[in-house]
Amino acid sequence: MPFLAHDHDCLGWSGEMAQRVLAFDWASTELGPIEDWPPSLRAAVQMVLASPVPLVMLWGRHGYMVYNDAYAEFAGGRHPYLLGCPVELGWPEVADFNRHVMDVCLGGGTLSYRDKELVLLRNGRPEDVWMDLYYSPLPDDHGSPAGVLAIVVETTERVLTERERQAAEQALRQLTETLEQRVADALSARAEVEAQLRQAQKMEAIGNLTGGVAHDFNNVLQVIAGNLQMLTVEAPGNARVQHRVAAATRAVQRGATLAAQLLAFARRQPLSPAIVNPTKLVQGMSEMLHRALGEAVKVETHLAEDLWHVQADRNQLENALLNLAINARDAMRGGGVLTIAANNVTLDSAQAQAQGRGQLTPGDYLVFSVTDTGVGMPPEVVEHVFEPFFTTKPDGHGTGLGLSMVFGFVKQSGGHIAIDSAVGRGTTVQLYFPRSTEAAPDDALDLRDTVVTPMGGRETILVVEDDTDVRLTAVDMLTQLGYRVLTAANGEAALELMNSGTPIDLLFTDVIMPGPIKGGELSIRAAQRVPPLPVLLVSGYTRDEILRDGRLPPGVTLLDKPYRRDDLARMVRNVLNNSRTGQAQGQVHPTSTASIDEAATAVADTSPPPTVLLVEDDAGSREAMQEVLTTFGLQCLAAASAEDALAIARTQPVQVLLTDLTLPGQSGAELARTLQRQYPDMDVLLMTGYGTQAEIGEPIPGACVLAKPVDLTLLHAALAPWLGTGVNATTKHVTNAA
Repeated sequence: MPFLAHDHDCLGWSGEMAQRVLAFDWASTELGPIEDWPPSLRAAVQMVLASPVPLVMLWGRHGYMVYNDAYAEFAGGRHPYLLGCPVELGWPEVADFNRHVMDVCLGGGTLSYRDKELVLLRNGRPEDVWMDLYYSPLPDDHGSPAGVLAIVVETTERVLTERERQAAEQALRQLTETLEQRVADALSARAEVEAQLRQAQKMEAIGNLTGGVAHDFNNVLQVIAGNLQMLTVEAPGNARVQHRVAAATRAVQRGATLAAQLLAFARRQPLSPAIVNPTKLVQGMSEMLHRALGEAVKVETHLAEDLWHVQADRNQLENALLNLAINARDAMRGGGVLTIAANNVTLDSAQAQAQGRGQLTPGDYLVFSVTDTGVGMPPEVVEHVFEPFFTTKPDGHGTGLGLSMVFGFVKQSGGHIAIDSAVGRGTTVQLYFPRSTEAAPDDALDLRDTVVTPMGGRETILVVEDDTDVRLTAVDMLTQLGYRVLTAANGEAALELMNSGTPIDLLFTDVIMPGPIKGGELSIRAAQRVPPLPVLLVSGYTRDEILRDGRLPPGVTLLDKPYRRDDLARMVRNVLNNSRTGQAQGQVHPTSTASIDEAATAVADTSPPPTVLLVEDDAGSREAMQEVLTTFGLQCLAAASAEDALAIARTQPVQVLLTDLTLPGQSGAELARTLQRQYPDMDVLLMTGYGTQAEIGEPIPGACVLAKPVDLTLLHAALAPWLGTGVNATTKHVTNAA
């Protein structure tokens, strides 16, 4: 029978584990009843129970476990199951390890481990633990090893803490080691961005300068060209005069080409974009390339199947590829291989950033590549190749405008240009154009080859030109063609003539002129007349006056300076003929079967332009917006406050209110609510620097919020129902409903 609890005093055992040892049924184990234990076993148990450090005794061949209070805490959920249990059954997950311990120590040896890592299931789940372990044999009464004493000190917390300190020192070392490189990389990246910004600013400044120069240059060339052509007409039988005129005319044409190249770089050239099939384009250039490059240059083309179409000016695209080919020929110094390739490319964000250096957006592109086997260029030359007048050729062998023209054309077309070159391995230039999903038209008929015989007429033409010499030259040419000519030196004088009742058949006006009324506004006023007055615009530098993204708006005809007499004759005749045809086809007869919408539109076109009440307290912003609205063809009344606006609205009707949201005194929103009670059909456009989600208080029916700075495209769209119509509100709503 087991020892009674009160018998422990005779053994000198005390503590919770002593009571458990005394109460345990040892008779069921190989150790036998506790009262029959030999002195050596009792002494070993007493030593284990008395120790403050975790101790466990493994007695006998199977290692029956007897442990103290400190080990019981270490055992976790395995206590008190481990008491009296063979060690391999108590800790089955480390049975092999403990078998080795028993073999060594029962053979008289010792073992010790520092931060031994084991996986134990102390609480029913695998757990990584680290321990300091010390094993030594326990002798029986005869001095032979009969058991094992194990000292178990868990070091898990210390090990984990140490690892974290190390799992931290390593990170600090890496940070320290890489900090210098990271700083260098950051500085390098910043320097590159700053360099790109400086380059972009420089190219923009050069573009503005070259565009202005081209404008003035074209005016000079126009005077020379016009007088030369008139001299040709006036002295048809003088061979010497004709010879000299021809030589001077060729010089003018060279000057015009230079001006066109300057405008191309400045991205101010008028483009005529159309859908282009790249395969047909390159194949159609074969003969032209062979003529330009000569027999010593071998031309290879690599065109991928099913190439995407692009939207670009076909003439300018051909010129760009031809310019690149001629540059490549010169770089190959008489002989080599020129490769023209075209491929479809889809760029993700990373690829767009890498290949476009921030100038490309992700998407689909058609890429033309022109590669030569020439001498190549060093980096310091590549950096400047797109700048106008930069050339590595000897004096007199190049203008330095070829690549700059290509650069401007590609950028104006919404694309990107990249160059890769190194000394000794040639050059590759890539032109990226956004993919167009539209089908290319049938190009069997090339209108560039169509010849129209210039014809004169007896109509009256109003010539508006601020440059006296250019104006007189135009008058002389038109008079020679048989037209009656009226002249005006600026937009204001032209407007007076147009409103005087003087019969005028065509407005021929320069785009860029001093004064508040430009050619673009004159053309809008002319289009609002009944019937509309046809307009032919002329300019050597259109800039942004009439172009949108380098493209002419529908219905606008533009003649580039310098123009030839025949060009002028052809354009004037075409515009007049087209206008006469359009008026004949566009008449609306009350007795015909015209729709209500057509009749309403006809009525609206005979009315004065709609009135926009502009309310803006900032004087500069107010004046700029007033000019924009006038350019749109609208009548504009301006006020600096809501109170002034209400006073104006009491004197005449208002169709559209365009007001800043934040005004001194009454707000723009309050003003809109007040005026809508007076004019229920009035449209409301609110401008605000707080974005389109700005708080306006009580909803305003039909109000549109425009974020400052106002995007003119969005403004134009918001005003679209009123553009080209009169003040008849009923007509406006009938048209909108249709």
